[in-house]
Amino acid sequence: MASNQIKQSIKDIIPSYSGENSGRLSTYIDSLYNLSLRKSSILPNNAEIGRYHLCTYVIAEKFQTIFNLPEPDVTRIPIQPQVVLRLLTDFREMVNQMSAASTPTSSPKKRVVTPSKNASPSKQGLKQSGSPLKKLKAAAAAAAEEEEDDDEVNTTQSTSRKGHTASPFASGTNTFTKKSYKYDFKIVSLSDFITFCNTFYIPSRYTVQMLSTFYLHKHKFAKKTDWSLACGIVYTAYIRINHKLLRDKVGAKPEFMNLLLHYQKGGLSKSTLQSWCTLVEEWIRREPWVQEIEKQYMYGTEAMMETTLNNEYIGMIGEGWDLMERLGAMIHGEVLYQSDTQNEYFSTWSRRMIGDA
Repeated sequence: MASNQIKQSIKDIIPSYSGENSGRLSTYIDSLYNLSLRKSSILPNNAEIGRYHLCTYVIAEKFQTIFNLPEPDVTRIPIQPQVVLRLLTDFREMVNQMSAASTPTSSPKKRVVTPSKNASPSKQGLKQSGSPLKKLKAAAAAAAEEEEDDDEVNTTQSTSRKGHTASPFASGTNTFTKKSYKYDFKIVSLSDFITFCNTFYIPSRYTVQMLSTFYLHKHKFAKKTDWSLACGIVYTAYIRINHKLLRDKVGAKPEFMNLLLHYQKGGLSKSTLQSWCTLVEEWIRREPWVQEIEKQYMYGTEAMMETTLNNEYIGMIGEGWDLMERLGAMIHGEVLYQSDTQNEYFSTWSRRMIGDA
């Protein structure tokens, strides 16, 4: 069981979850994850990165009443929103197929006639079963038995009700209702931007300054999507913080761009994303936080010397001469020639100054 990934997916999908019954919830998520791997080893539309989040959302939705869980947040699934609804439908159907197999067919009295009655049936079932199918059956049976022990009703009423609510996986056609949500692909909220930065492990002290830059340039994207700007800002910070990794590891840069494409929710294509990242980096490369990242992660103390030399050069040749060099000018402030009249004026002025001294 990839416990770290499951814990992270629970934290993302149910941020306000207090942690009660986390062990059983993680077991159910892991079982559904393994079952989904058997059904489909690779999810379409580059959605494999969000498989754990899909499993967590479906399980949290299924067990919300039983475990008293908060409302799961579908917008935090790291998949393009236009793909999420279809994949959630597939995962729900995958769980619905388990209804008949997971519903207990005998009464509790007949099922619990064993010497080890005091032992936990859910733990025994999970230890003895190796496949995801058996784990889901055991989990459903354990949850059904706990509900029956809590209800003080006769066996006949309990058995008739069991087909509707006893098993968390024994659901009818009306159990899962498609929850329609409206996500604005153009807008990047404050929480979206911070989560986006945290996904790529940008230090928090830079995230605040990046956020200021984001809102400073946001008006330029009024008729576009804010995700173009957000991706460009994160791109600018990431390639500087991890410049050694991107330089030394083969394929690290394309892998980073693919992750950037997966986590953005603006529906950008790969070519559009690359273009905006290049443009935004050119816009903001002189921002103070960008230079601070370069000093700490790229150049260290050499950045200060480089900045000093650059300022001296600009002061010597004049502001704007670098643009003339780009346009092909062969003569600039560094090699300007003076006339004989100017040289004579300078020598006369210098003699007078020395004589006055």
